[in-house]
Amino acid sequence: MKRAFTLIEVVISIAIFSIIAIYMYQAIDTMRKSNDINSLRYDEDTREQKTLKLFYNDLFSQTDLYAASNITNTDEFDIFRLRTKNSIHGMINPCVTYFVKDNSLFRIESKDFEAIPLTHESVERVRVDKLMENLTLFRIHENKNSYIISYKSNEKLALFQISLPRVSTSNSSSRGNQSI
Repeated sequence: MKRAFTLIEVVISIAIFSIIAIYMYQAIDTMRKSNDINSLRYDEDTREQKTLKLFYNDLFSQTDLYAASNITNTDEFDIFRLRTKNSIHGMINPCVTYFVKDNSLFRIESKDFEAIPLTHESVERVRVDKLMENLTLFRIHENKNSYIISYKSNEKLALFQISLPRVSTSNSSSRGNQSI
């Protein structure tokens, strides 16, 4: 004799499956929202890391590594200018300017240093990159062979130091002529 499912068994199975499906949907929706939040945080951290790496490369690739950089202090944000060998737009020894406008950090790359704010004529000669947003603080301090850069973005304060290699002040050639 064939045994088949009764109507009550089928209805109970469908009800149990529906309850499980509702909980699974909620779990998947929660996981999706969590992934979206983590993705935004990762993108923000990645952008911050790329900006720090760009600062690092610009500083270490200065055409005159030990020349005093041009830091302009204003009431709100600093403006930082240097000539570097590091180019993200294929220029040879570009002049780079970091500045904040409308709470966003920008990097200008051009053949010559341009005045801030940019004029309509200078826009064609420069390449501008938006690096970070929501800045409430951007300061750069130079001390002999190091730079201290501080910024505040999204209520998160960051402070980092880039130290350049030290120049030896002793005359190494005179030591090489000494007899042992």
